[in-house]
Amino acid sequence: MCVYAISDPVTTAAQLSSIYNIIALKFEAVFQYGALLILLFLILLAFSKSGSKKINLVSSPKYSFFSWSSMLFASGMGATILYWSPIEWSAYYNNPPFDLEVGSSEAIRTINAYTSFHWGFSGWAIYALPAVAFAIAITKNPSSSLTFGSLLVSDNLPLSYLLKTILDVFFIFGILAGAGVVLWLSFPLIVEIFVTFIVISSLLVLELIILLICLLIITTSAYLGITKGIKRLSNINIGLLGLLLIFILIAGPTSYILLNSLDVLLVYGTKFIQMSTYVGDKFVQDWTVFYWAWWLALAPYLGVFFVNISNGRSLKELILGTILIGGFGSVIHFLILGNYSLHLFENDILNLPDLYASEKPTKVIVDVILTLPMNYLILFLYGLISIIFLCTTYDSCAFILSRTAMSRSDISPSKILRIIFSILLVIQPAILMYLGGVNTVKWMLVITAIPLIFINILLIGYIIKNVQKI
Repeated sequence: MCVYAISDPVTTAAQLSSIYNIIALKFEAVFQYGALLILLFLILLAFSKSGSKKINLVSSPKYSFFSWSSMLFASGMGATILYWSPIEWSAYYNNPPFDLEVGSSEAIRTINAYTSFHWGFSGWAIYALPAVAFAIAITKNPSSSLTFGSLLVSDNLPLSYLLKTILDVFFIFGILAGAGVVLWLSFPLIVEIFVTFIVISSLLVLELIILLICLLIITTSAYLGITKGIKRLSNINIGLLGLLLIFILIAGPTSYILLNSLDVLLVYGTKFIQMSTYVGDKFVQDWTVFYWAWWLALAPYLGVFFVNISNGRSLKELILGTILIGGFGSVIHFLILGNYSLHLFENDILNLPDLYASEKPTKVIVDVILTLPMNYLILFLYGLISIIFLCTTYDSCAFILSRTAMSRSDISPSKILRIIFSILLVIQPAILMYLGGVNTVKWMLVITAIPLIFINILLIGYIIKNVQKI
């Protein structure tokens, strides 16, 4: 993958982007209706008799609601939410959906609601589906391996080893490519923030220092495991994030943010079905299909992680917790930061659509944060949260990768193995980023979502067939 990505990064990225455009056009209805189907299926399952069935993990601790929620949200979002929440509506501004007039009040209301739609309940339902399937598998058989191959392919089938290998390749690739794209989005933002504070002759030196700090945090957290490492880091992260959002709400234009948030939620609610079934629009192909492909590609490893922190919870708690905690957490983030930046635009303080078109997105984000009171303190906090978010994504990745490397799920991976995977997960995308190959990996990641659509159909079949057996 690395060789392909860096052999000719510009050409390969362009080729894969073209392939994605064809796929988005051909499969947009499949992605749209598929995401809606997954959400409806899981809601029905949660409120059925099967929703009360408990997840039982041998020798795994039970976590408090706050710690469980923190780990779920921090691992599922990462620093990408800090990247997009202040600027995403401006990326939509000049090409609104539904043939709306650019800059009209209806267009602004709609694109503002679309940010919540793309990061909201449907996406988190996509995360939840493999989590439910893996929860059933591990409760049925505590020693089962938590991979698609072991879940969906019986040893009695012809060519079972080949089929398992193919499915597991998609699983592992999703982790590696997802880690690469997360670093590509979040790391430049972290560097952009801290270069504001530090006068340094070589940007490369600063990047290496920040990368080494992140690597130290990630390896330490993965070494300590979920309870002593990942849980504590996630709790700190969510606590700081909550303080940041409360500050922006209070110190910013509070009434504007609240009124606009109510309006966004109203549009989101009333147009949810329309947005979920809307096809034949370049906006849908460029953004909505891309996001559903993104969620699908990252869902396998996050499903395994969600199961590993959900011992003792019911399937209903796992489903609704993932969809509602993740969904509302993401939506609240966009409501506060997105509406704050929209206020700057509507009051002629920052012309975000023009800045987004002409400047680096990371520079635009920094400009938005610097308009706040106590701007440099808040910018530092924003950078700190971004680092912790990045680390919570990678330490959970390393833990799950080491866990799936074991032949049985009831065998805990060694601490050394967790450290090795932590280092590999950071070094591989770092090399790609510096050599210009991450765009290639990004398109490879979303293209792999095509077979994952059909794998998700198999997961629904597996759940229906096996949920009564636990």
